[in-house]
Amino acid sequence: MHSRGLPWPLVWVALSGLTAFSQQSPHNSADEALVLIDTAQHCRAQGFYPRSEALYRLAMSKIEQASGRDTVNLTPALNGLAQLYYDERRYSEAESVSLRSASLVESSLGPEHPLRATALHNLAAIYHVQGQYAKAEPLYQRALAIREKALGPNHPFLAATLADLAELDRAQGNYDRAAVHYARALQIREEAFGSEDPRVAETLTNYAAVLRKTCHKREAAALQARSRAILAHAAFRDPDR
Repeated sequence: MHSRGLPWPLVWVALSGLTAFSQQSPHNSADEALVLIDTAQHCRAQGFYPRSEALYRLAMSKIEQASGRDTVNLTPALNGLAQLYYDERRYSEAESVSLRSASLVESSLGPEHPLRATALHNLAAIYHVQGQYAKAEPLYQRALAIREKALGPNHPFLAATLADLAELDRAQGNYDRAAVHYARALQIREEAFGSEDPRVAETLTNYAAVLRKTCHKREAAALQARSRAILAHAAFRDPDR
């Protein structure tokens, strides 16, 4: 996970609350904020980090003007800003905004809300990439428990947390436990996205790497071959990809 940053769907999911807010907000402040956040997202994806940060902060300013500094409607902008800081390796700042996001969700929506799981997952990823495994693991586990309770056992967001838990285990040499997490993430992603999806291929590759560490080389080779076939098929369908 850490080579590609914080999982974007975990940022996007918060936008639904802001969309509802936009229907009630005077002066279209939230509508403007939604546009700003979307534009900031695209700027970040293209590497225009200073522009992206300015847009996220402008969106936050508009939301705060409409609803105050303690509104949960800040969550999409905060999560996006955490992603940006993560990408820039500004981990202290990423930690700060993720903590604020988690606090706002907990105070407004309760400790079991899936948006809190988003903030906890992001915070775990920030600790994970810095090698602070003892801090990261309980946050991943808490995010997983919240998501499973709120979204069900087969939601794709669970697969994201499971995959990151597996990576955490692999980094610490806990290969058997990593394999268990990858197996479950693979099952969820196959059911959610189909067996030929590139996200399934990524999971297969990582799962195979763990199996090789546990001396299951034949099974690892089969998974890796399947991953290559999926990616080759995807490239054939979209040669410009």
